[in-house]
Order: sequence, then structure tokens, then C-alpha cells
Amino acid sequence: MKHVLVLALLLSGFAFAGDIEAALKAYQAKQWKDAATMYGKLTQSEPKNALYWYRLGTSLRMAGDLPQAEAALTQAQQLGFQPMMISIGLAAVSAQSGNSDKALTLIETMAKNGMPAATIIENDASFAPLNSQPRFVAALESMKEQAAPCKYAQKNPQYRQFDFWVGEWDVYGKGGALSGHSRVDLILGNCVVSENWTDMAGGEGKSYNKYNAPLKRWEQYWVDQYGATTFYVGNLEGPNLVYLADGFDPTGKPQKMRMTFFPLSPDKVRQFGENSDDGGKTWTVAFDLTYVRKQSGNNAAGK
Repeated sequence: MKHVLVLALLLSGFAFAGDIEAALKAYQAKQWKDAATMYGKLTQSEPKNALYWYRLGTSLRMAGDLPQAEAALTQAQQLGFQPMMISIGLAAVSAQSGNSDKALTLIETMAKNGMPAATIIENDASFAPLNSQPRFVAALESMKEQAAPCKYAQKNPQYRQFDFWVGEWDVYGKGGALSGHSRVDLILGNCVVSENWTDMAGGEGKSYNKYNAPLKRWEQYWVDQYGATTFYVGNLEGPNLVYLADGFDPTGKPQKMRMTFFPLSPDKVRQFGENSDDGGKTWTVAFDLTYVRKQSGNNAAGK
């Protein structure tokens, strides 16, 4: 009898796993009525599973059963499912039901709470009736700005202060000898100025530069294959970006470092490094590099 009971439980488990797989397959295939039926059964089997309630609500909404969809989404909300996805779902139900004011209030609350929901909302046809509403347009624009503040140069010009370094460069040392090559890109929503450096010996280094808005300063994190790690902080001084860092000389003695970027022209940048062994009273030159922007048509020797 014991073995029979164990076998029955195992078969039940396999059947339940099959139900989960079938429900997910219908959900992914956008077979909304079938998905709603299957997730309805799954919520009965696992009434505390917030994901099942959310998918039930979404399936019901897409199938057109809006009152039941709202009830299922509310249940998922009470079970702690992802707030942004619940808010989008409930706002969509309101929009589909013709309750524009409720939908707009939910969307504005999402924007106020900093939820990056603009792309999802724009790609959901349920919100099409709201497209001409000024409140809708303003809320989505707010979400976009919060999700990618560095792309809004007019509102946040501080993020664009170091753009003069962006590009592909041949880098020359004092006297004009080629020292290396550098590619500087904007990454992560244009928030990070990322350098990829290669010296003439094939050594590589990378730096990540970002304006830290709360601290009102620029920061650079430099690493290279030689084991060096340096953290700089700084700000603009006139047109130049000046970085300072605390480090160590080759003997392990504390040392201050200063690195200044001079935008000499749209196609030329000077990077000037200095070290101080007396706490910043006097400085010695560590390096003096000139970045010359690569032009299309450069020959191979210049790359």
C-alpha cells in the first residue's frame, strides 16, 4: 500500500508539471483563452503563487474578460508580485474598459515612483486610446527621462561635459612619437564615457568615466593588464576636466596624482598626468599625451 501511495504521488507530480508546461506554452503562444483556463486551474492548486495569478490576469485581459482580469491582477498584487508589472496590467484594464482617468492616474503614479515602464506601455496596444492625452504623453516622457537621464542633454548638461573625448584616436607622446591608440565610447544610455586603450607594446587598459550627480563630480575608474587600478574624482575647471587621485609610487609610498584633459580642438585632446610626493605641494610630469582624432581614410600605418 505504501508503494502504491508513493507511485500515485509521483504520477500526480508529473501531471502537475505537465500542466505548468502546457500553461506556459499557451501563454507564450498568446493563446489567451487556453492560457486563462489553465492558469485558472493552477491558481486553484497553488493559491499563493503570485506568478500564476499575474499570468491568469494577463491572459484574461488579453482574452477580453476585463473584470476577472482585474480581480486576478489584484490578487497577484496582494501576494507581492512585481509592482511595475501589476501597475501596467491594471492600467491597461482601465484603458480597455474606457476608464481613462483611472488608467492615467496609475500611469502618472508609475512615473512619480520612477518605474521604467515607458517602452512596455508604448508597445501595448491597450493604451492606444490614451496616445493623444497630454497627461499620458507627459508621464511617458518623465519615465523615459528617469530611465535615461544622460540622453536629455538640455535638462542635464553636466552629463555631456566630457563628450569632447569621445571618438577614435591616435595618441602621441611628447616629441610626436606614436604611443598608442584609444577608442572612447558612450555606453549605458550615454551615462558612461568608456575608454579602450592599447599601447604600442600591445598592453591594454580601460577606464569608465561617469558624472556622479548626487556628489556633483566626475569619477574615473581605471584598470589595466599591468595590474594598475586607480580611482579618480574631479570636475571641470574652465573647459578642462581635472581629475585627482590618491595612489602609491613604485616603492609603496603614498602619492597624489593629477590628470587633466584639455580639449584643444574638436579633433585634438591633451591628456596631462602629474604626480606629487609631498601632498600636492609640488608636482612632476608623469605623462603628456596628445589624442588626435582618426579621420576616415587613414592609412594602415596611422591606425
